[in-house]
Amino acid sequence: MQTSCTAHGKVILIGEHSVVYGYDALAMPIKALHIKTSVEDFDELYMDTKLYHGPFFAAPDDYNGLKYVLKTLFAKSGKEAKVKVTYKGEIPMERGFGSSATVALGTTVALSKYLGLDLTEQEIMDITNQAETINHGKASGLDAATVNSDYLVFFNKKDGIRKLTASLGATLLIMDTGNLGNTREAVTMVHDLLEKDPAAKKNMARLGQLADLVKAAWFKQDRQAIGSYFNEAQNILASFGISTPKIDQMCQIAKSNGALGCKLSGGGLGGIVIALCDDSATANKIASQCQDLISDYWIEKI
Repeated sequence: MQTSCTAHGKVILIGEHSVVYGYDALAMPIKALHIKTSVEDFDELYMDTKLYHGPFFAAPDDYNGLKYVLKTLFAKSGKEAKVKVTYKGEIPMERGFGSSATVALGTTVALSKYLGLDLTEQEIMDITNQAETINHGKASGLDAATVNSDYLVFFNKKDGIRKLTASLGATLLIMDTGNLGNTREAVTMVHDLLEKDPAAKKNMARLGQLADLVKAAWFKQDRQAIGSYFNEAQNILASFGISTPKIDQMCQIAKSNGALGCKLSGGGLGGIVIALCDDSATANKIASQCQDLISDYWIEKI
């Protein structure tokens, strides 16, 4: 017997970090980046990934979120099955693409099918998000919501998901710095800063407000305004100490070569940079100018 689930990655457009504190965030699915999770009969409980092959519960602590998923589903079903869980596909890890949420969701769905559990959508999201909390500290729920969506989503912890089907009529350039981000460290840094710096609290409130302004501008297809909000958001995120010299340099190059706005995306301290552009030609030009600073890039119509 074999069951499987394919889940895609995500990119946060605006609202990273502020979403943890109850503000809105806007994120989009990236279907070009996906991972297929398969569960099949085996003679032991086994994990097969690109980086680890071995007994599931002997995997490194990086996989603790997935261990939680298995323990939870085994408890719900009343049995512990001997299975091999295989992960195939490619989402760069620790870049802000939601790789951990993708595999947590895929594992939850594929294993629940295997065990004959009829989980509700909310139960799937709760398990996925708890795995995210184990992986990253204080998870907002945004990653879990977006990797489970076929549309852009506005999200906050109180209201949950609101789908956004309207098109902006612009192009998004996504550039991988090649440097691992660290969501847990970044979230802790920002939390500690907010505890001691009143100015940081004001900046966080403004970051939350910018997501609402982006939403209003999106429906008007006002790309220029959204670009300016991206730039302001980047300045705020940099003030939190989670940008890097490379990210700053990439943003400067992007703006000098026609980007409407540019910012880090995700936890920060590395990871990915997004640039809002009028068209693909501009996006390709920026990627070319940044070629010595990036390990890969993607261009998406939004």
